[in-house]
Amino acid sequence: TRGDYDSDFSISTISLSAMDTIDFTDRFTGFFGVRMDSFDYTNTLRSTDNTTGEVTLTDYDYDDILWNGHLGVVYQIADEGNVYANYSTSSNINGGESDLGGNCGYGGLCGDADQVTQSEPETSQNIELGTKWDLFDDKLLATLAVFQMTKSDVMESVGDDYESLGTLNTGKNRVRGVEFSLAGNITESLSAVAGVAIMDSEVLESNDEDSVGKVLSNFADNSAYAQLRYKVTPSVVVGGTVTYSGGMYVGQPDSAAGFNADTGAYSYEIPDYTVLDLFSTYEFSKQLSVRLNVGNVTDEDYYLAGYRSGAFAYKGDALNARLSVNYEF
Repeated sequence: TRGDYDSDFSISTISLSAMDTIDFTDRFTGFFGVRMDSFDYTNTLRSTDNTTGEVTLTDYDYDDILWNGHLGVVYQIADEGNVYANYSTSSNINGGESDLGGNCGYGGLCGDADQVTQSEPETSQNIELGTKWDLFDDKLLATLAVFQMTKSDVMESVGDDYESLGTLNTGKNRVRGVEFSLAGNITESLSAVAGVAIMDSEVLESNDEDSVGKVLSNFADNSAYAQLRYKVTPSVVVGGTVTYSGGMYVGQPDSAAGFNADTGAYSYEIPDYTVLDLFSTYEFSKQLSVRLNVGNVTDEDYYLAGYRSGAFAYKGDALNARLSVNYEF
């Protein structure tokens, strides 16, 4: 039997964006862009008193205009390579996770309706420096980037009874990292893509002073990816992908990982994992093709995230297969 709704969510958005690229010289290029998002948000939360059965409806209704943009430059060092710098921003409204209703601990809405409408949007700033090189007669693309992402005005659950107190813009997080990747053709039939990322996360500000300086929950510092693709015939392609994710610590989203002050260690760790996937495609014609994907070939038992100090976790997919047919008109 279908129960009553918890959240009646609706949002309408109008977005405008403009961007341009300017060649200052033959080797020096600039690019920039701006984006406006105007939204009108409504959400009616329905709660029932377990003792009296009384139903309470709380209406959240607000609108705002978000402005974001990007700005960067590229300098062509040689015909084969360049260096670039980029700065960009993004925003997210309070209550952006529509399916969570009044559970503000996971991105939904709660607390006094006026407090919600007066909250600030969460904002992110990204700074990236990198270089790209086409090597071996454009057969191999090598990229290297260092970056820093800072998220401000993070909505945090305040107090023990956050269903009443709601959330405040009291958090600030930062991620710094470096990423390296290679992509190209080893032979005319064999191609490869590989990448590795090493990152460091930190809570810079929080309503909970003990969280400052801790790492973010469910955040893997190290990750790697590699794929081989072999063209057996003009119509048949086979390949495989290996994905690695480093260990993580459980906790609430956008918050510090759970920490045990008595032991001086993080409470629960999600182990690192490596997953192997295989795929194959057969092209009958330019319009018709069949693709077979086999995920987690070794049936690795692994977890993607853990919440509530380890009270529950999300498991990764077990061994699975998917057959798809594609036809282009």
